[in-house]
Amino acid sequence: MYMSRLFFSLIFFSFAFTIQSFSQCCSTGSPVGASVYVGVLNKNSLRTIAYYRHNSSNTYYEGTSINDENDQLESSNYNFMGFAFGYGITKRLTAETDLGYFFNKTQIFKSIDYAEKGYGLSTGGVTLKYGALVKPAKQFELTLGAGFRYPLSSDPQMVDGVQLSRDVQPSTNAFAVSGMIFLNKGFPDIKMRLFSINRYDHNFEDKLNYKYGDMLMNSIFVSKLIAKRLMGILQVRSEVRWHDQDNKETRSNSGNFLLIASPQLSYSIAGKWNMSLLYDIPIYKNYNGKQLTPSYSVALGLTRDFNLAKKSKTSDVIESMK
Repeated sequence: MYMSRLFFSLIFFSFAFTIQSFSQCCSTGSPVGASVYVGVLNKNSLRTIAYYRHNSSNTYYEGTSINDENDQLESSNYNFMGFAFGYGITKRLTAETDLGYFFNKTQIFKSIDYAEKGYGLSTGGVTLKYGALVKPAKQFELTLGAGFRYPLSSDPQMVDGVQLSRDVQPSTNAFAVSGMIFLNKGFPDIKMRLFSINRYDHNFEDKLNYKYGDMLMNSIFVSKLIAKRLMGILQVRSEVRWHDQDNKETRSNSGNFLLIASPQLSYSIAGKWNMSLLYDIPIYKNYNGKQLTPSYSVALGLTRDFNLAKKSKTSDVIESMK
């Protein structure tokens, strides 16, 4: 049971920092959508998560090549804190919700001494996941999930009466829906697991008739117990984003294909808390038009599970006799 809880916590953190970006210049490691990638929880089990992510971008690409001619921006970065909660409604059905806060989403311009900065609450999310095929004895799981994201405000952020650019907005200001498939297979003899995630996100237009491009993400993970309470994970992730649409017109400098490697470590503290550290490294970039692209992203998270099931007096007596 301990290893099972640790494993699912690792899966959650593996994806809590990687899903569904809405800003082309800060695409990899966007923190929204944190709650959609863990397998189903036990009935009456509550999972609580808190995490922090820093992302930095400083290189322009056009297609697969660096293009540093007439660059507008020196760099961009963000710092984000997220929170998520999951609850096992039944042994096969899990509900999750998440929300977060950008301390900053910043663009630093090259030609002028100016930095544009956005901040505030991100888009929230709700997800339902169903364990379609769960075989604990064989350590195999197939889980299907669906959810939606919602804006806390439909209005773009304004600072000193001026509307901030989309790349530094803390929210998409629009709704989105998603579907996912999670596959897991454990190999207890060698203390290793293989698992994969396939996810598709569809974004709707905001009130200004702007639509962020849909996204398809596919990830493969290998996890291995390194030492007591310490586990290592290697993730290889592909992300495909379609063009953005502005009033039904395609934005040429939007959309991309990324291949990312993400080494991760997770440590169990006193058998109750799990701390995870990961580092995203883009290993292949292919961008439509010319765009500022991610250099790296690092994240730190903390999670804990709580069993909320109420035991009867009879069950307490049985437990005491064991």
